[in-house]
Amino acid sequence: MERLAIIREYLREPGPVAWGETFYETWIENEGSDRRIQFARSQAAEMSGAKPFIKPGELVIGNNALRSIITGLPSPFGTGMRFQGHHAESLLKDFPESQGKVTEIESFWNEWNSENGQYAPMTCHASLAYEIPLTLGLDGMREYVKHWRGINGPSNPDCIPWYDALLITLDGVSAFIEAHAKAAEEASFKAQTAERSRELERIAGACHNIAYKPPESFHEAVQLFYLMFYVCGHDSPGPIDRYLYPCLKKDLDSGNISWEKAQEILDCLWLKFEEKTAYGATIGGQLRDGSDASNELSLMCVSSIKRLRLLSPRTALRWHPDISHELMDAACESIAEGATFPSLVNDTAIIPAMLERGISLEDAREYTFVGCGQTFPHGRGHGNYEDVVLNSVKPLEYTLNDGIDPMTGNQAGPATGKAESFHTYREFEQAYRQQMDYYISQGIQNANQRRERIKDHAYDFLRSLLTYSCVERGLDWHAGGADCCEGMVDMVGLPTVTDSLMAIKHSVYEERLLSLEELVDIMNNNWEGFENIRLYMLNKAPKFGNDLGEADSFTVKEFNRINNHIKSHKTYFGGPWGMDIIGWSGSVIYGLDTGATPDGRYRQEALADCAGPAQGRNIMGLTATLRSVLKLPHSKTHGPMALSLRFPAKVVEGKEGRAKLRATIETYFREGGQQLQISIASTKDMKAAQKDPESYRSLMVRVGGFSAYFTQLDKKFQDDMIARSELVI
Repeated sequence: MERLAIIREYLREPGPVAWGETFYETWIENEGSDRRIQFARSQAAEMSGAKPFIKPGELVIGNNALRSIITGLPSPFGTGMRFQGHHAESLLKDFPESQGKVTEIESFWNEWNSENGQYAPMTCHASLAYEIPLTLGLDGMREYVKHWRGINGPSNPDCIPWYDALLITLDGVSAFIEAHAKAAEEASFKAQTAERSRELERIAGACHNIAYKPPESFHEAVQLFYLMFYVCGHDSPGPIDRYLYPCLKKDLDSGNISWEKAQEILDCLWLKFEEKTAYGATIGGQLRDGSDASNELSLMCVSSIKRLRLLSPRTALRWHPDISHELMDAACESIAEGATFPSLVNDTAIIPAMLERGISLEDAREYTFVGCGQTFPHGRGHGNYEDVVLNSVKPLEYTLNDGIDPMTGNQAGPATGKAESFHTYREFEQAYRQQMDYYISQGIQNANQRRERIKDHAYDFLRSLLTYSCVERGLDWHAGGADCCEGMVDMVGLPTVTDSLMAIKHSVYEERLLSLEELVDIMNNNWEGFENIRLYMLNKAPKFGNDLGEADSFTVKEFNRINNHIKSHKTYFGGPWGMDIIGWSGSVIYGLDTGATPDGRYRQEALADCAGPAQGRNIMGLTATLRSVLKLPHSKTHGPMALSLRFPAKVVEGKEGRAKLRATIETYFREGGQQLQISIASTKDMKAAQKDPESYRSLMVRVGGFSAYFTQLDKKFQDDMIARSELVI
């Protein structure tokens, strides 16, 4: 534990800073070359020029002091050549004499971006096939690339430069790892103890080996994975207990490692994930033959989660009926103790949804999480899984205001008629559906057009190397080389829409409480002077989440309709589009841009935070909540359809409380629910934490697809968490 305490102490230390423009300089040197070769050489030069540094106590290393104004190295939300203006500002403070160089680079970028900015890559979350380098080693990957260049090159000479670019990139990765070996050697000379010196020498030796060859031990496997993960943009680790397990099992079987040492190495990896922020990781699930995928490493991952209580990686446990009882119990223990992870996802809902959109059964069984909890065909996907993120409430606002956004006054949707023109609910609903379908289709069309535009202008050699079928087909990740070229529409706040539609139907067209024109005027004035009307809409109009037949069937019908409309589209590469509702900070952020809504919500309040009931609307308890949400099309949507639940700690205490928690999860999943995100935090404790943050520093909550320490959240997010219904099992 002393090591972990030391690593934690230095976790947020930024480390040294070195300025270098190797990408830019190599790009200039290679002007006139094939653009693929030019980018690969520049990216490889940037990797070769890395300036690694090692923090005290680390067993798993991976850091780069190099800061560049122009970079080609990926991040979780960006690839391709990018201008990092914030680095220019900070670097000039340390290197004021370099103003001329900065001006030169800025001038180059402005000219280049004006000509090429439209080709900026679309890239976000992915779970890459890290098992490829772990199995083949980098030299083996080189031979594999050469093999397929020999097969595809004669019939398609244009792909030869692309294959050459892959080889250049691999050389850059090897140089990046060798730079870490050198840093470890240098650190060993300066180590304060002989034990630490030997430790660093072993790390250096491991890096020298894995720069070219497959790992020979669990420690080497973890180290190779992390360096590949880092250089690929430290996004989503994916099924970590699957691809790291073979080396662990080999070491354990041979006696080369103890359980305690293996756990320490894994803990160190978890701390590296936290250092850089890692996104979706997955444990459990099924193997390609349908058998349980969980193993000793799965349990070790849960142990790290429970003890370390970190915010990264955003780990999910894949549940299926034959899951290891020990692993499920461990996951429930971790959740009950307030670690918020793992989130839980149901194979029996996700796999059928994948089969429906054409993914093979074997590949579907290997799905994993990316980002905040989106589902992804591991190592086989193209599609950013945040391709289109929509504020679902906007089309409703446009319908009520003849296509005008009441928050801006701008014409944002088609003119479908003023409120007074809708004499029946059916007329109003038709206008709403026109607005919603147009809004969705425009988002999809924009994403497809961008994919088409960048197809032959943007390249991602690292993702191509770690995505199945790109090398075999001779096609870049951005050119449709992956097996599954999908798209996803995140419908943020959709339950707010369906509750609002129900309120209009119930209060305007059935109860005749007021006219639609009057309601629009009241909402555009944020209910001012009409609190009685707001409370009626909030409390009397039926709400989704209370097992009320009318409200639930109404919501399910609209969820299905929107899902089917999204699925009627194809991606640029001919793959399926699908819907997800994950729940993330967007519910608060988009709420700030949204006016008052007919469900009784005030202007700028958060939208519904997940696929379940909007915050505080489920007043009939846990069973009613689950019964309502289970009616949604869980096995027909792209996924995830996430349900957020919040329980006070007292209801999950002890053996009986853990058993109730597990029974709740498994009942929901056996009935077909797709995903659960669970917070253990009482309303009382959260309100107390707002008044006395210091006493509640360890209180963690599941905001949506990610977790946070409650006291570190902005008050808007804290209030949103408090507004969610506190349930009792």
